[in-house]
Amino acid sequence: MLIAGLIGSSAAAAINTTPALGPGGDLIKRDNLDPLPLCATYADKKWQPALDFDRDSCYNVAAISASGVTNRGLSVTAVAGVTSGCRDRQDLDRQNVYSRTRCNSGWCAHMYAYYFEKDQTSQVGGGHRHDWEHVVVWTRNDRIEYVAVSAHGGYDIRAARDVQMEGNHPKVVYHKDDSNGMTHALRFANAGEAPENHYGRWWYGSPISYYGFPNHDFRNAMLNKGWERASVDIRDARFMPALESARPGAASAFKAGQDGPEDIHNSPGIPEGGCGVRS
Repeated sequence: MLIAGLIGSSAAAAINTTPALGPGGDLIKRDNLDPLPLCATYADKKWQPALDFDRDSCYNVAAISASGVTNRGLSVTAVAGVTSGCRDRQDLDRQNVYSRTRCNSGWCAHMYAYYFEKDQTSQVGGGHRHDWEHVVVWTRNDRIEYVAVSAHGGYDIRAARDVQMEGNHPKVVYHKDDSNGMTHALRFANAGEAPENHYGRWWYGSPISYYGFPNHDFRNAMLNKGWERASVDIRDARFMPALESARPGAASAFKAGQDGPEDIHNSPGIPEGGCGVRS
């Protein structure tokens, strides 16, 4: 809640509606934060992944509300259920997906960041409050060449021909990874896999591009908040090393730390409709 005082009485009202805390200050119940209004570039919308969530997994939600309140997350010590408090139908209707694009040397890397309130194992206390996961869609000549999905601090990279698609959108699933301590990560969808979310279809949260926040205070509040064990890869300190980790060998000419001057209009890009900021 780094900027609540800057936003005014509306933020204060939002804070006052925060549910009660349990013993030790653990957040047991919550009201899903109202998301930011859609504000994204054409490219970030065009390549946005189609997401699903296995039944043992939370839904991603807004990391910062429309009134400037950052999400406090959910405790993994208060309840035993892996999806307790984080998998309601309404969550699907109140999502944001945060994106940042970098283009140079003929390549564009479109990174999408997803916030989850917790990453819990099957045991009470297993896992951690807050989780961030990411997808990087690599394009060249206006077509997808590679896709990378985050898992436990690294990235799994596949050529586009080996990725299930819905139109221009790579199919990605948030799941409980039993091979790695039973915490959650992203994986590529399997051929013919049916979505398991409440609506039974591949899902697209409302996208917010890097310049799509209402103002710099909102963006700084979300990116600079201490998310405990989770990291936001679209923030400056993480963006370059994350792109290097997610970069396919074929994109060796891509400079992970540079927005190419020849691509000034694509990277990170101006949202459509005149919304957002310009730097």
